[in-house]
Amino acid sequence: MNYNNYNSSSINRVGKIPQNWKVVKWKYLSNEPMMYGANESAELDDRELPRYIRITDLDSYGNLKNDTFKSLPLDKAKGYMLNNGDILLARSGATVGKAYIHKGDLDACFAGYLIRYRPNQSKIIPKLVYYYTQTGLYADWIRENTIQATIQNVSAEKYANLSMPVPPLEEQGNIVYFLDKKTSEIDS
Repeated sequence: MNYNNYNSSSINRVGKIPQNWKVVKWKYLSNEPMMYGANESAELDDRELPRYIRITDLDSYGNLKNDTFKSLPLDKAKGYMLNNGDILLARSGATVGKAYIHKGDLDACFAGYLIRYRPNQSKIIPKLVYYYTQTGLYADWIRENTIQATIQNVSAEKYANLSMPVPPLEEQGNIVYFLDKKTSEIDS
């Protein structure tokens, strides 16, 4: 590999990155602070109300399970509604680090053991952030940053300070397109 067009990322686990890429902390790729979810019990099963996403609703691939549907009344869900491209991150337990990207095809809110990250889409394509959460680099970061008390935990503040390599927007789109195509082929 020719390293003439590459610079150090300043992150040991990343190594060299193309010169036109930057290493940016997640908090600078969002206009909003990360947010913890609602601390409400999941008692309703009303499909007319917003789906209440809990960590137990996500399969090992970060997809929503159909058989665990629960909902919240609008008044309790209101402050925790998800937008298209929002990313939910598990903050504790055996699933710490697990990620889900909301596709916006259903009204949904999220529970307290999840943290919402809302990427600024003028700076980064949310799906690129999601794909980053599927990498070995991310898994290594989770292991390095897990607070081990009685239960593994990664706080919103720690997630906000996670750095990742960020290419220009056009290149981000090409990378996401390539990864979507390859994962679709693999899934088939």
